[in-house]
Amino acid sequence: MGHTGCAQVAADGLPGGVVHAGSREFLIREGLPPSGAFLDFGVLGDGALAAAPGTGRLFVLGETEYCAPFAAAGGLVLLDGVTGEVFLGEVAGAADGEIRRDLLASDLPALAGLVREVEAVAEAALRADALGGRRGPAVVAEVMAGAERRMREVDPGLFGRGATPPPHWDTALLVRALGWGALPGGPDGPAYEVGAELVAELASLTGEGAGETEGAGAGGGAGLVHRYRAEDLPAGLVHEPTRRLLTEVGLPLGGAMFGVCEEPLVTMAEAYPEYFDGEEERPYQREFLALGDWPTDLTIALDGVTGRLELPDWYDDGQPEAYLNRDLSALLYALWTYERLRAEWERWDYGRGRDTWAVFDPQSLLSTVVDRLVEAVDPEAFASPGCSWRLLAEDAHMGGLLG
Repeated sequence: MGHTGCAQVAADGLPGGVVHAGSREFLIREGLPPSGAFLDFGVLGDGALAAAPGTGRLFVLGETEYCAPFAAAGGLVLLDGVTGEVFLGEVAGAADGEIRRDLLASDLPALAGLVREVEAVAEAALRADALGGRRGPAVVAEVMAGAERRMREVDPGLFGRGATPPPHWDTALLVRALGWGALPGGPDGPAYEVGAELVAELASLTGEGAGETEGAGAGGGAGLVHRYRAEDLPAGLVHEPTRRLLTEVGLPLGGAMFGVCEEPLVTMAEAYPEYFDGEEERPYQREFLALGDWPTDLTIALDGVTGRLELPDWYDDGQPEAYLNRDLSALLYALWTYERLRAEWERWDYGRGRDTWAVFDPQSLLSTVVDRLVEAVDPEAFASPGCSWRLLAEDAHMGGLLG
């Protein structure tokens, strides 16, 4: 019997070209999940297996949930009907039945097992008690290392094929593992329980150098973390989760997206009197604290009572909308998620993916998931077209968040 919810193929839906006995039995008795690990096998829901166009022995199992480079649709997941191997392939432009392809799994049971391992990483992160509630970059690395070990056991033939890493799986695993960065906070706490390790890694991702300043001015270099002294925080900052984050965890310095304002923290009206002359569009922000710089020459305004982060309307056009993030922890977690993906994007820049694989392009997967991952941290930050995060994500001129 197949697994619950798995898409199987009827015996009469298997083409004669699928002569590999193990593949035939697996598709009839077990089947593949409808989707998982950024692969979609919904085509098997029709109960039949179709031949890939222009090929003699390759059959379509599904497609990727991200577009192939310069294509309008995902790359195909293909079964070799003779050997039982599974490939990522591009049929478009194939000549004489020859298509570009990368080995994705040694056989169908291995494919299903690899999908399950990647999805299990994301599912476990949703359980607050998983790994004793531990979260942060070190846990992300620990979870990935464990999953990679199990994946090698699932398909030793795939992972033992020389120096070239298998396509797709490492990138898919990284994306799923980012859910281990921080736990959601309680009802009276911050949006997320962001730890010092996450902020330190965020600082290392956004600039050169490493280290930490404590109680010093915020004019330090990139790669540094600045912690505030409690006695230096303004009396108007009464939101306790934000006070704890600023004093115990700190803020990264030198980032391109988020730059910390100089100490001491002052109100928006004190920092920018030219914008608060009695005709401002959001006058209530006068008493908010000027926290840090934001793209498009704006300053993040911190509500000292609720911890909410907003942006001013200095250009009198209503955009961006006021809401930026629920609180500082949500902003930091969103920035860390974005920066981890950006670092991976840059690792494969200048066509390095094409030098490694025939078909798979890690940047295609990363560009597909970045918006939804950042949005998942704080859905309200993407709730309408005028929200700053959405404007940045949909800025075609800048190429979106990873452009």
